[in-house]
Order: sequence, then structure tokens, then C-alpha cells
Amino acid sequence: MRPVVTDEELEVLRLLVDRRRSLGEEHTRKTCQLHGLLLELIPGGAKRDLSASQAKALLAKTRPRDVVGKTRRRVAAELIADLERIYARKKAANKELTELVEATGTTLLDLNGIGPTGAARLLVEVGDITRFPNKAHFASWNGTAPLDASSGDQVRHRLSRKGNRQINRVLHTQPAYSSAIPPRAGPTTTARRPTGKRRWKPCGA
Repeated sequence: MRPVVTDEELEVLRLLVDRRRSLGEEHTRKTCQLHGLLLELIPGGAKRDLSASQAKALLAKTRPRDVVGKTRRRVAAELIADLERIYARKKAANKELTELVEATGTTLLDLNGIGPTGAARLLVEVGDITRFPNKAHFASWNGTAPLDASSGDQVRHRLSRKGNRQINRVLHTQPAYSSAIPPRAGPTTTARRPTGKRRWKPCGA
């Protein structure tokens, strides 16, 4: 039996990466609220990827005259100020996570699509990688192993139906994971289809 050891380094990473995730969720929620208000203040609303500075510039052009419009504008200005503070906190959190992840000696940050939050999440969820005898057991634990339905002599592993959602989220949102899927083969001939009217042949009896 492997002894259970509390890793303070990973515990610190877990606290900080959870805080970073909550900041991202708060940023998304307030951005959605701001989009709703701008849709009422500006014809057509604002674009999807809207930064705080862009929203401030759009809001500066609005001059509502009724009480409801003025209240919407004031609430939208408060949301923009909140987004600016959240952005500063996210930037500081990313910097701290990057330093802590690099201090562990991992090379996860060298992978395409893996940022400081993704690397920290993988480290805290996996823990001591040596507790897995091989890669098949690791894939069965986190639920990322593909189901092999072919027949014949093979080694089957029991897959987790739930899996580790945190790890799956990191793996399926990085570009490197999707780019590993080979593209579908294109046509192998350069011959052009005749542009004239197709001649149909009568079928047999």
C-alpha cells in the first residue's frame, strides 16, 4: 500500500487554480450582463469578444434621456469597472501560477495550448504520477481511454463512466488535442467533372 502524503506545493496550486477559475466564471457572468445592457442601449448591441476598454468607448457614445436608460448606463459602467478589476486579478493570478508551475520542473507549459491554469489543473488532479503502473491504468482512471470494440486477443481495461471532468476539460479545450486527429483524406484525382448536361442511360428491364 502506498502511504498518503500531503503535498503542500500541490495544495497551494489547487487553491490558486480554483481561485483563477472562479475569476474566469465571474468575468463570463458579468460580460453576459454587460452584453444584455448594451443591447438595450445600442442598436444591435456589441460584438461577442468585447473588452472593457471597448465597452467603455461604446458606452461613452450613448446619451439616454429617460430614467430607465440612465439607470442602464450607470449599471453598465459599474460592470465595466468590475471587469477591469477582474482582468487585473486574472493577469496577476496567471503570473503567479506560471511561476509556481515552472518551479515544479514540469514541461507541460511547452505543449501547444496548455497555459498556466491548464498545467496547474493537471498537476493538482493527477498528483503523484508514479502511483499509476502504466498509461492504460492512468487512462482508465481519468476516463480518457478510447473504447476498443474490436475482436481478438487484447487487454481490456475497465473505463470510468464519469472520468475526471477537470482533466477532460483541459485536454479537450487545447488545440494540440484536436489537431492530433488526422484530417479526412481529400480526392485523389484532379480530373474535372464535365460541365455539360448529364446523359442518363435507360435502365434494363
